[in-house]
Amino acid sequence: MTMPIDQQIAELKAELNNACLTQRERREAQRELEFLTEQDRSEAETAYFAEVEGWAAVHAAELAALPF
Repeated sequence: MTMPIDQQIAELKAELNNACLTQRERREAQRELEFLTEQDRSEAETAYFAEVEGWAAVHAAELAALPF
């Protein structure tokens, strides 16, 4: 079972704050954190747009009746 992205982000942030890392390890962890954050944002955007498209499909007749 894969760990949820938000949990991965939280654990990585905790590691960055508490671990004694070399500069290279810290850079790599920071890159991974940026990647996970972007992936989390992309998934949230995908879910949002799917919800909007679903709403638009349900209300298509009302939207078509708008005067603009």
